[in-house]
Amino acid sequence: MVIAQSQKSGKGTSDGVVSEMAVFFGVIPGHEEQLRAAVQRLTDALGQVDPQATLKTGLRDSRFVIFDNGQRLVWATTFETDWDPYLDDALLVVGVQHFIDWMQHTTEADELRAWMGQSGGVERLGNPGSSEFENNVRATSGGLKAILQRHQVPAAAYWNALADQTVPQIRKAEQVQEAFQQVLDDPAAPQALQQPVLKPLLEQAAD
Repeated sequence: MVIAQSQKSGKGTSDGVVSEMAVFFGVIPGHEEQLRAAVQRLTDALGQVDPQATLKTGLRDSRFVIFDNGQRLVWATTFETDWDPYLDDALLVVGVQHFIDWMQHTTEADELRAWMGQSGGVERLGNPGSSEFENNVRATSGGLKAILQRHQVPAAAYWNALADQTVPQIRKAEQVQEAFQQVLDDPAAPQALQQPVLKPLLEQAAD
């Protein structure tokens, strides 16, 4: 079966602004614990990234599941940006080294080493944070994307409860709600809220 690829979701499935990706790997026998530690390091690194940088990538969530008695791994993630910039930004924000760190413990490690050989290795990318590093990552990321897509299985069906809203929109709504609550807590609020123009806000607050 030939799987179509779109600009938005790559080989994955989309619902509204959100796309999904699920990539399956084998686990090298005896490497389960090393793999667990590596994916935890990546997750910890992601948690330390500036939230604004995370928003830029379009990342919604990311999870690694080791299953089948430690023999297989699935990396499942959802994102809001288009496929290509999502992977490029993820490599830049989280760090190429973290992807290499966990992928080396999979049975697809030979494919990873072949890509690294073609791109000249991590050392050839330059200093992280520099414009040279970013340009080199974007120029060589196609090989890693090809590996992921070879082992990606699109969802047969996908639904997201907040598919019509981006994370920046959700965050902004939270900030507006917090600010409005501060207004309500102000002693002068009852008089100010008598203005007809504020009726829609009061109706929303009453829900």
